[in-house]
Amino acid sequence: MSFSGTDGFAGGLMALSNPETAQFKVKRGVTDIVNHLTSYGLQHKLDLPGIAVIGSQSVGKSSLIESISGITLPRATGTCTRCPIEFCLSRVDREWSCKVYLLIARELREVKFGDVIKDKADVEDRIRRAQLAVLNPSKDSLKVLDGTTAIGSNELSFSTDIVSVRISGRNVDDLSFVDLPGIIVSVRDGDKDSDIDYICNLVTGFIKKPSCLILLVISCESDIENQSARRLAKQLDPIAGSSRSWLDLLENKEERFKHGWYCVKQANQEQLEGGITWEDARKNESSFFDKTQPWSQLDERTRLRLGTSALTNAVHNILFDLIVARLPGLLREVELRLKSIQEELAESPNKVKDGPVTKVGKMIKELKSDVQTLVLGRAQDEEKI
Repeated sequence: MSFSGTDGFAGGLMALSNPETAQFKVKRGVTDIVNHLTSYGLQHKLDLPGIAVIGSQSVGKSSLIESISGITLPRATGTCTRCPIEFCLSRVDREWSCKVYLLIARELREVKFGDVIKDKADVEDRIRRAQLAVLNPSKDSLKVLDGTTAIGSNELSFSTDIVSVRISGRNVDDLSFVDLPGIIVSVRDGDKDSDIDYICNLVTGFIKKPSCLILLVISCESDIENQSARRLAKQLDPIAGSSRSWLDLLENKEERFKHGWYCVKQANQEQLEGGITWEDARKNESSFFDKTQPWSQLDERTRLRLGTSALTNAVHNILFDLIVARLPGLLREVELRLKSIQEELAESPNKVKDGPVTKVGKMIKELKSDVQTLVLGRAQDEEKI
């Protein structure tokens, strides 16, 4: 895996994680360009660099995202990821906060979904309600937020509209990514068979873009060959092989992908139900890899691929490299599209001075007068009608 994007920075990763350093500010400025373009809905028009988190349903994708973001995601029955959920994490020198927006394609703008959240415990419910608003487009989103509108069954099973979760604070990792619905091969009672293809097409629409970094999540509890998201990722990664063991995967000897594999350890169901904190979960993860064989016996280079922190640092650096490489082409695309739009506007009719309603009213009045004149036999100009 290449980390060429950090080679020119003195101070290494410590400098890149300190918001006060020039290196950090440069990196933040670069990533903010893409975040701003996404906030305007331009991800549908341009090939914007980004990270897409994909995986089959119930492989621990939500647990991984929780370990990176430090928040809790909805886990109740029927609240799986049913639309793309964008996470924009920013390290800033102020208290932790979270904002949620809806990126609705038909409106070409972002819609603020509630006030700023100051308590992490409130994020789970906000995301759940935001997803409900996306799945029920005929409902007033603010009434979905405050619970004043009744929702029986959702109008849509899944949606391509995006819930954007923006988290900032002193101990937040600087990273942006989008969580996509889990790949399914069958549907539950009440769901539609067409959902299988819909999800597959939704995910493919994101990850087929040349500037998309695919973060494929698989579970060590089931055979990799049976995890359908892996097959989808292999179709779009030019470097791929086949697998014999999990250690062969970690060392990228088998089932090879361009940027290789990382291994993380998440809290089990009992720990989740017991309300384990994010801090304790990360401590348990570190202790597991330090004390449990065969992980504790791996060579130093391979051990650098163990743990959530190692994964987060890696994808952050790869994304930065990807954005830097893409920016010149992205600038050209924006300039060409801007020029095309300006030319279309130049060819548009002049703005109606009196407004469309007034103008149409005058035209109707003139037509009525002409018809009346003709009926009374006093037409002065036969070409009027």
